[in-house]
Amino acid sequence: MANLTIRMDPDEKRKLSAWAEAKGKTLTDYLKDLVAADMARETPETRAKAWLAENRDAIAAEARRIEERGIPGADLAIHRPRFDDEV
Repeated sequence: MANLTIRMDPDEKRKLSAWAEAKGKTLTDYLKDLVAADMARETPETRAKAWLAENRDAIAAEARRIEERGIPGADLAIHRPRFDDEV
């Protein structure tokens, strides 16, 4: 699992830390376990559908940019020098 930074109210963090400690865990491990349990309850398809719904506008905006301007950096990939090309 990658690093994750969660910002929360200090009082809420203190209460959550006490709850995690009562469970014999660090706050970080407690939160990781909560996320893992939440993800395990759903199917990959359900999670993908939720992600798509949340990011639909950003995906549509990116698709419009690609249609209007092409794929960023494609010209560099197409015209890059080969190993034996003289530069």
